[in-house]
Amino acid sequence: MSMERARRDRFTSIAPSAGEFKAACILTGLFFFLVTPLVVQAVIGFATSGHFALPNAHLLDAYGGLLHGQFGVGLRPSVAETLPPHALMWVLTAVGEVLVLGAAAVVGMWMRGLTGATSLHGLATPAQAAEALGVPRLRKSADVVRPDLYARSQRRGPVRSKRRAANQPEERTL
Repeated sequence: MSMERARRDRFTSIAPSAGEFKAACILTGLFFFLVTPLVVQAVIGFATSGHFALPNAHLLDAYGGLLHGQFGVGLRPSVAETLPPHALMWVLTAVGEVLVLGAAAVVGMWMRGLTGATSLHGLATPAQAAEALGVPRLRKSADVVRPDLYARSQRRGPVRSKRRAANQPEERTL
């Protein structure tokens, strides 16, 4: 492995970009939004009849029933009859959606902190740097810490080594 490749591998960011993170959040949120009514139906069906009320082969029928405001479509009739009234099922679904949204927000914030998306992992905040080094030292070495913001005014050209500058005159080519 060459030195350049090792250096490039060390400084390559593996954190997802902001666009990738947003797309993953949107797709995950959409999945959980669509699956929550069926999970609530399954849990309530298990509580009332002892069987999980999942529409295994009739998923499109179940979502069609939900679009029309009816739970139990696509299930066996014996399980569908034991479900509570539709209004109560919608209230329980809304509670389930709030719980899922809260859990997704907590997990999303944890993942963002873990992967470093939209953060500066490894860099100190200005307050941490001032606490560690002291404000006078930070101001004295501002051109080293942030050369993009605090450039030295006496520097006019590229930096040359002191040995070359002392021993050899500068060559100019036209």
